[in-house]
Amino acid sequence: MKTRNIPALLMSLIFFIAPASFADDPAGSAEPSIPSAGDDFNPHGYYTFQPDLRKCAAPLCGGFFVKAVNSKLTRCADGSLQESCYVAVINNKQNIDLSSAALLHGRVKTKIYPGFGNLGAFQLKAAFSSTTSAVGEGSFVGLENNGIVCITTPCFSVDQSVLNSNKSRTISGIDLNGFGASDKDIDNAVAIMADGGVLIAAGVNKQVDEVAGPGVTFVASQVYFPIEATVK
Repeated sequence: MKTRNIPALLMSLIFFIAPASFADDPAGSAEPSIPSAGDDFNPHGYYTFQPDLRKCAAPLCGGFFVKAVNSKLTRCADGSLQESCYVAVINNKQNIDLSSAALLHGRVKTKIYPGFGNLGAFQLKAAFSSTTSAVGEGSFVGLENNGIVCITTPCFSVDQSVLNSNKSRTISGIDLNGFGASDKDIDNAVAIMADGGVLIAAGVNKQVDEVAGPGVTFVASQVYFPIEATVK
């Protein structure tokens, strides 16, 4: 296993801290977009999901339960807030293979089924697979290189956006060594950020002592890679 500090591979840093907090916000009501770097990155619309295995007639059963990350409650198709929401179908126009998916990007929308009412649908924009079987714990975030260059550490060169919220901050390091990621997965994570993309991950921030003072390292519990769509 390679031990790496991702910002050290990507850039040197100058001191820059944007204060923010790490807290839950109600989620699921904003229009999502596919992750991309810069001001275009929209952190809203990220959900975990699981198939509905209840034994009853479709479409009342057999769909999916979706849950907005970083939030105790999720906005459902009928407007209510629940721990998770049932949707009768996932609208997957890009034909993304969801067999390995652990995280969805999209939104819950109204869908009326005659005789059954509004059972909802999930409008899929993108899907992500986890790098290992470990369950992502902590906060789900988007991480991207902000282009800051330094000559010492800590170097706050990574912008961190808390998914399903408007909260963000800068951090000085990323630790991908604690959940069994392979060298190839670490290389892929580095490449995403080096190419100007946003790396989706779960984990916690940890204060660390560095050369010129305290820094903040994001200790990942899981990293998520986008699943390629077969229909563009």
